[in-house]
Amino acid sequence: MTIRTSVITAVRDGANFIAEAIRSALPQLEPGDEWFVINDHSTDETSTIVKSFGDPRIQLLDAQGRGMSAARNDGLQKAQGEYVAFLDHDDLWPPGRHAAMRARLDAMPAIDAVVGRLRVRFEPDAVAVEDYRKFDGQYVKDANVGPFLFRRSIIRRGGDFAADMPHGEDVDFIRRLKECGMQIELMDIDSLIYRRHATNVTNDRAAMRGGVFDALRRKLARARTRTDNA
Repeated sequence: MTIRTSVITAVRDGANFIAEAIRSALPQLEPGDEWFVINDHSTDETSTIVKSFGDPRIQLLDAQGRGMSAARNDGLQKAQGEYVAFLDHDDLWPPGRHAAMRARLDAMPAIDAVVGRLRVRFEPDAVAVEDYRKFDGQYVKDANVGPFLFRRSIIRRGGDFAADMPHGEDVDFIRRLKECGMQIELMDIDSLIYRRHATNVTNDRAAMRGGVFDALRRKLARARTRTDNA
């Protein structure tokens, strides 16, 4: 059976949210699709919850605490789908998202990725970071892989996530794909519900700014290398 889509979810201590994430996306997948949930040394009931779904498409892997980027890379190494989607354990797929995005890529072979709008949901315990309110309903195509559906072929060209980046890894990953010539099409749909809550990694604003600066530094270093090799 052909594998159309590989979904990759890296998670650490995601018991509060991961069941909802799976319930939002699993009905949207085809029978032959695959979903890699990479458990990065959780100490809560994450593994038990994932196993409780009993769906053969979901494969639970152990990342042994090497970090979320390394966990995603474990999923990429296993992925065999034509298309690749990343869904964080605390985010959700809006209904109909995947079928619309998959159909668009099917119809447009020259496009490497499609991206829809981000919707932001604030949970009652969310840390008040007003910057995120402005992202609601917008195309966030430079800093978050979640709203995308990628062809696996462009990811093979761009490479894995930078495992040594605890923050800013999505920015770096997307920039490297663009440097490889990734062609993106914007779709007039909501493609991700991004949840803000007390345990978001992005609550550490100083660390996030440092990650973005690190991604920029790496981009400039790659540009210098290309110039030197020209």
